[in-house]
Amino acid sequence: MSTEPTAPQHQAQIFECPQCGAPRLDYDPATGGLKCPQCGHTQAIAASQAAVEERDLTTALTDAGKARGYGREMKAVRCDACGATTQVDPAVASTLCPFCGSTQVLEQKPDPNLIRPESVIPFQLTSDQAYQNYKKWLGKGFFRPKDVLQRSGAAQIQGVYLPFWTFDAHAESRWTAESGDYYYETERYTTTENGKRVTKTRQVRKVRWYPTSGHHSDDYDDVLASGSTSGDQAMLRKIEPFETTRLLPYKPDYLSGWAAEAYRIPLADAWKTGQDLIRKDEHDKCERQVPGDTHRNLNVRTQLSNTTYKHVLLPVFLANYRYNTKPYHFMVNGQTGEVQGQAPIDWVKVAIVAAIVIAILLVLLFVFGQAEGSSGSLLPAVQHTWLMLQNHLATAPPLLLL
Repeated sequence: MSTEPTAPQHQAQIFECPQCGAPRLDYDPATGGLKCPQCGHTQAIAASQAAVEERDLTTALTDAGKARGYGREMKAVRCDACGATTQVDPAVASTLCPFCGSTQVLEQKPDPNLIRPESVIPFQLTSDQAYQNYKKWLGKGFFRPKDVLQRSGAAQIQGVYLPFWTFDAHAESRWTAESGDYYYETERYTTTENGKRVTKTRQVRKVRWYPTSGHHSDDYDDVLASGSTSGDQAMLRKIEPFETTRLLPYKPDYLSGWAAEAYRIPLADAWKTGQDLIRKDEHDKCERQVPGDTHRNLNVRTQLSNTTYKHVLLPVFLANYRYNTKPYHFMVNGQTGEVQGQAPIDWVKVAIVAAIVIAILLVLLFVFGQAEGSSGSLLPAVQHTWLMLQNHLATAPPLLLL
């Protein structure tokens, strides 16, 4: 009778203050060490002797023998509004969901079978620094309301370690395509000038097609695939990149006093995303190899080998604020300080700019029409611009990612 292999277990660590006896020391981005929230005592985090390890992907997909949990006592809270599960310090009595700001959070038993992170990028910004970056970002942009900083109120900001998977791989790609070279032929045609039919010639572009093929290879390092389904994933992509060369071996110390989201996308599913990202990049690089002026029917076949992975935690500040009672969300990269989010739009400014653009187009149409006796050359451009502007004003959402 076979038995399932038992994953290594690690005793949870507790960081008590040796000076005042407070129940915990929190990780402090300003010093890179631990700090007591009560007396201010600081304590360095011992440097890890271990290296950040890449793990064989094929072996890992058997899901056996990996370390579990976070290595310290954590409390899991689940948001009934958006479904996110966040790991927080046991001493936290109540919390808001960092993803949607909902108060509908319920405590639940942490999942002991979660694969432990291999490495982490600790927070490099404090909450105050992230808030200042947000204020600078919110104040920029011509189409922001003038009073947005005064009326947006205090943002609710929370630092959370988000789960990611990184993948390394060697890619070998072979491609086939039809390349095309442009050439020109002289064509005769008739037209009407001053009421008379005349015959003229013009150059017509043609394409000469021929088969081509080629090969491309590359090594990929730390291709990021999110392990989270919570929050705005497109916004999360916008605050990248993270400097993964600064990953440190995982230590529970870095999570002390901070929240961490449990991954909801397992390794096997994340690898599908990783493969898609690598294959798309290979397709783009092969496309640039195709000779000729143009091409068609490009087919790329990519094989991946030497695949490895890491489960990592990356620092992100999640926050929301209100303007005219409407909620807006934004994110701050906890390593680089990059800010992306939703911001209100001053539609009066949009209307003024649209009116100015239309007025300029009409003036140009009139001037060229008077000069040439016809507005045919500019009319299509004016109509196209007007249709695009109408479509934007009709479909633009009240929230705009800037």
